[in-house]
Amino acid sequence: MNDFRRRYQGAQGLFWIRRVNHPAGAVVALLLLPTRMTPNMVTMAGLTVHVVTAMVLATLSTPVPPVTWLSVMVLWQLAFSLDCADGQLARARRSSSPFGAWLDQLVDVVTHAILYTALTTYVVRALAMDGLSAALFASIVISLSMLQLLTTWGRAEILGTEPAIRQPSPLLVLMMHGKHVLDYGFYLFVAALLLPWPAALLVFLVAYASISGLAVVAQLGLNWRRYITDARRSPVLAVPARPETADDPSTSDKGG
Repeated sequence: MNDFRRRYQGAQGLFWIRRVNHPAGAVVALLLLPTRMTPNMVTMAGLTVHVVTAMVLATLSTPVPPVTWLSVMVLWQLAFSLDCADGQLARARRSSSPFGAWLDQLVDVVTHAILYTALTTYVVRALAMDGLSAALFASIVISLSMLQLLTTWGRAEILGTEPAIRQPSPLLVLMMHGKHVLDYGFYLFVAALLLPWPAALLVFLVAYASISGLAVVAQLGLNWRRYITDARRSPVLAVPARPETADDPSTSDKGG
């Protein structure tokens, strides 16, 4: 098992995913290795678990029975562990593909959107929030949480994974450790844990969304600073190359 994880686990990730979801995903991938279950099937299985759990959550009424919120907690961790298993299974079989990577990201966007919508729906119903408050609450939670997810992906794909600051100050290093708060597996655990207390869950969701928004602002500021520094050192970097032919499809940001 340890050898399998070292070879196929991929990027280490944040604290919770590294300690809980990646190991659980490795177990699932190892069990599925001799079967006909494909990585894409595992991806869709994770989506199915997310959708079913979200439907249960959106229809819950308070007080939530302990068995119910414990079941939600287990199902969420299972769904995210399946999301961690598909890539490990693909690497173990040497069957990784651009389509599989794209499908995985697409499903991630869908599952995150479904999760945030289900959680806000549950809180609104449990606290009997009025229309304006409900709309404001849902827009903050869903938009900022999704913005952080998409910004992080875009930064990695377009700018690369190299740190924006090559020699960060001790204070910045300390602040960077705060990224573990945004660990999705940990988010699922805490959200499920707070289901019996909707008011506390509301505070947690707003706090997480606010931290997500601040993380986006921090990424923008740090990478903008890096861009300006690099542009001063090499001015040609500041001016994108102009395509020779305006309608050349190879110049598209996302070529088909």
